[in-house]
Amino acid sequence: AGRGSYTVGTMLEHFDCHYCRDPLQGKKYVQKEGRHCCIKCFEKFCPNTCTECKKPIGADSKELHFKNSYWHNNCFRCFKCYMSLVNEPFMLWENNKVWCSNCTAAEDAPRCKGCFKPIIAGDQNVEYKKMVWHKDCFTCSQCKQVIGSGSFFPKGDEFYCVSCHEHKFAKTCAKCKN
Repeated sequence: AGRGSYTVGTMLEHFDCHYCRDPLQGKKYVQKEGRHCCIKCFEKFCPNTCTECKKPIGADSKELHFKNSYWHNNCFRCFKCYMSLVNEPFMLWENNKVWCSNCTAAEDAPRCKGCFKPIIAGDQNVEYKKMVWHKDCFTCSQCKQVIGSGSFFPKGDEFYCVSCHEHKFAKTCAKCKN
């Protein structure tokens, strides 16, 4: 994000305000699109509107802009976690909402089938037939103990640890009952 397309200064030469024609010599002024104007006229006719709060960005405010969108310095925050993005990497998403890199990564990430939260880079996970779980969310359908990266048996949409699978589905010997 960068500074807006105008400059603020104090006039040393003789110029008049483009709008009200008051002399600007010795006064604070704004130069925007090649026009000099007093602060009062700038605030009335020329300020950019903050994309976030929808209020005008005054001449004395710090303004950030990116791709024809403008923000007050303290309005330039992640849409999801509200972290300031003034000196941080960001992404501009639909509706001119800015997101920090962490929230962007989490939004694009696959969702855990167990807790439905994103699985982000570095998370230990289990994948099976295009489904993914956090390692600690992959549990036995019967005893609810974490299977994690251990052995398991799938049955339809359910998954069983070795012990529960043996008790529930294994055939038993007619003679010794094992």
